[in-house]
Amino acid sequence: MNAQLKPLPVDLTELCIALESEGDGFDWYLDTETGDTVLVNAEYEPDEYGGLKVEEIEGNPQRFRRVPVVDERQAFRDMEAFALAQQDERLKESLLIALEAPRPMRRFRAVLGWLPPVQHQWHAFRHQALVARACAWLEQLGLQPE
Repeated sequence: MNAQLKPLPVDLTELCIALESEGDGFDWYLDTETGDTVLVNAEYEPDEYGGLKVEEIEGNPQRFRRVPVVDERQAFRDMEAFALAQQDERLKESLLIALEAPRPMRRFRAVLGWLPPVQHQWHAFRHQALVARACAWLEQLGLQPE
């Protein structure tokens, strides 16, 4: 562990969900004091987070750091890296063709839908990529997940 980084009990799986979230109205924040990942949306209930109001979260950027969303280009690059890593040439070709088609992400998932074991490999690959990004972001903040 890097001695300069502050240890923080962060749930990396939850942080990965925040990194992957899409759509307007879903703002995720990391509480740099507790390690909690807080979702601020239309259904936000302050009582679930110790009475913290949205204004207190959004108004305290030192404590509550907005979680950056992995953009669509990065998600596409992850799919491409996964496709290129495949040993089965037919599978690799199918995935790469899917990524060149209209609505590439949907087509990529459709190819995987026919191959449950490969689909599980993709989810593990994607999770590892997200964990690496989460840890890199935490390090930028001077934090180390416990």
